[in-house]
Amino acid sequence: MQIKALIFDLDDTLYDCSNTLSKDRRRELARIVARYKGCSEEEALGVLQRDEEVRKYGRYEGLAHRLGLPHGFLNEVQVVLQRSPDLSQIRLFPNVPPTLQALRGRGLKVFLVTSGNLEEQGAKLNQLGLSASGGLLDEVMIVKRDGEGKAKGDCFQRLMKKYHLTPKEVMCVGDRIEDELAAAAALGMTTAMLRHGQHYERFASSSQKEMVPDFFINSIGDILSLV
Repeated sequence: MQIKALIFDLDDTLYDCSNTLSKDRRRELARIVARYKGCSEEEALGVLQRDEEVRKYGRYEGLAHRLGLPHGFLNEVQVVLQRSPDLSQIRLFPNVPPTLQALRGRGLKVFLVTSGNLEEQGAKLNQLGLSASGGLLDEVMIVKRDGEGKAKGDCFQRLMKKYHLTPKEVMCVGDRIEDELAAAAALGMTTAMLRHGQHYERFASSSQKEMVPDFFINSIGDILSLV
């Protein structure tokens, strides 16, 4: 396997999003669902986790319709979704900086492609010291999440064209099948999934898997033994 470049996801790949930002937001949204639906917060969490539109796209209109909830529910949800999260609590996983430095030291290209709200994702990168000029990455791209990986797939193709890479020379590292790993696999890239976070847990518990990544890693440092 002749890997010349790696493309990393951000959330739950380079830092612990599930147990910081996502956890706080999920709890707040679950409390709103519980209040309108008349159920416990734990039951509401289950509702959110099972709803495909909520999970993939962050859309709540279909959920409100299916549960018969009034328009006020959506108004409260939007307030939560539009509120800027407290980013002061987020930190890179400890082995991320030395791993990225080691990869670049071997002459490999190291890219980051993240999806979500452009302003919020940019603020995360600044907080984490992951700007393209910070010395850890060759290039950073932020795209709007589409839930099907198309936007990330387009970025992957642009990076390959710009840096004269073939799919077999690129490894994609992430935690989310539908947002990056399936897109990378469809292009013929090698894929590595981090065993961490809500998306990995959902993947591991599913009996019907869209795809199975080439490798599973417990931490970013494991990449060094793969390339």
